Amino acid sequence: MHQDPFPDPGEDDGEEPDGFLPPDAETGPEQGLFLCLPAGEFDPDQFAQSGPSPDLAPGAMTATLMDLVAGPDGSGVAGLSDDQLVGVIAAAKREQSWSAWVEMTGTREFARRAAARGSRGQFAADELAGELHLTYNSAAGRMDYATIVAERLPASFAALGAGKLDMTRLRIIEEETSILSAEHAAQADAELAQTAGSLTYGKLRAAAHRLVLKLDPEADKRRKEAARRVAEVRRFSEESGNAGITARELPSADTLASWQHVEERAQALRAAGVDGSLDDLRVRAFLELLQGRDSLQAGDSGPSIAAQVTITVPWSAQEQGSGDAADVDGFGLIDNDDTRDLLAAAAKNPHTRWCVTTLNPDGTAAAHGCITGRHPPPGFAASRSPGGGPCPGPDPPPRPRDWLRERQVRMTPITRGHCDHEHAETGYRPSRKLQHLIRARNARCGAPGCGRPAARCDLDHTIAWDKGGRTCECDLCPLCRHHHRVKQSEGWQLEQPEPGVLIWHTPSGRSYTTAPTQYPR
Repeated sequence: MHQDPFPDPGEDDGEEPDGFLPPDAETGPEQGLFLCLPAGEFDPDQFAQSGPSPDLAPGAMTATLMDLVAGPDGSGVAGLSDDQLVGVIAAAKREQSWSAWVEMTGTREFARRAAARGSRGQFAADELAGELHLTYNSAAGRMDYATIVAERLPASFAALGAGKLDMTRLRIIEEETSILSAEHAAQADAELAQTAGSLTYGKLRAAAHRLVLKLDPEADKRRKEAARRVAEVRRFSEESGNAGITARELPSADTLASWQHVEERAQALRAAGVDGSLDDLRVRAFLELLQGRDSLQAGDSGPSIAAQVTITVPWSAQEQGSGDAADVDGFGLIDNDDTRDLLAAAAKNPHTRWCVTTLNPDGTAAAHGCITGRHPPPGFAASRSPGGGPCPGPDPPPRPRDWLRERQVRMTPITRGHCDHEHAETGYRPSRKLQHLIRARNARCGAPGCGRPAARCDLDHTIAWDKGGRTCECDLCPLCRHHHRVKQSEGWQLEQPEPGVLIWHTPSGRSYTTAPTQYPR
């Protein structure tokens, strides 16, 4: 029996006789055309070089086609030809660019709204940092970058959204043109956006640099002068576990003169018969010059360091061959050999003081105590080397309880959960003992994503002291100066429902919780 493909609407069809939707349907979900293809009916040759996929703009449709080809577990790619597989990889790369463009577009809008709020929006980067698990500096950098690129390089930004160039190429264009005026940057943007996607990273940087000099011959000179204003020396932890020191953007004459001193000291070490390649001797000379030491002189006993930063050492890390690592604030993890060397160097210095923190089963701080006077580390013999430093002991460290009892260390429990205010004090500024309890409990700033060591933070009253807050474990927590200001700014609220647990409420209406430090165990 023939069925009319377009029957007259009945009383239950939900549509008015004149063909218009009922009033309540006009405010319903947006209508659209949805295409569903069975996986077996989709031709993967769509991703071949001769197929339409190279011209397909990135977005939801391309992602759907890729999903059909790859399958839910990725098994579909095994049946593709090499031609088709390369096409899928290229399409995925375009999707990455489009996704990055969406993120940058949203970030730019977030930054625009923050700027429109004036002083209320000055800590917007901290809101973004909490959600993306970044430091506030990283979040602020993303907001600035998205804004700058969209405004100064609209053609390149559009090419990113179209999948014609990726984030690395966009970064190269932005870096090379950053020294140009807005007018010259617009000219460079229009030209580079057309060719960037077809150039390797190296060729793109060279082409962009040549174009910048063509548009503005004085650009290199200004870039050099601007870079000198951010000259720095810093130390860092290498991925290998070693360490590094770098100095950037220094005056050329001073750099060459300093290198000559290193070279002369290295040659003197070689002439004295010190073993090692010339590179080894340069490293040794460099470090000795920085420390004012001379290993060729009698009485030089090696490095000495005052433990004026917090060095967190698991008890077992003092034993030779242990796999546990020590954590040096502002530097990172160091292995067992470096831990023992650092402990030996610290014990030589009269300014070093030792503290002990015992842990709960979950790795949080349970109790804390301070040791008066100078002491060798537990894994080192009390005898001294000719240079005055402690000699490594042949035996493993003693049992913690015996070691603490011998030194008459009094351990003070750290409050968790309900606070009975046993350690509360009447003054505004906490005593040294209370400061140590708080900083042992929260070893870093209590803001989401912030890694500032507690020793370099303010101990902030969550409820202001002049508004009834207590100088107590339940109302104090380390906050760096930046996050101290964030907490006090309009729209932000901070609460500490139990000692060491902070809940941050942002102007956007979101909340983020930080908890006491969990130490390695």
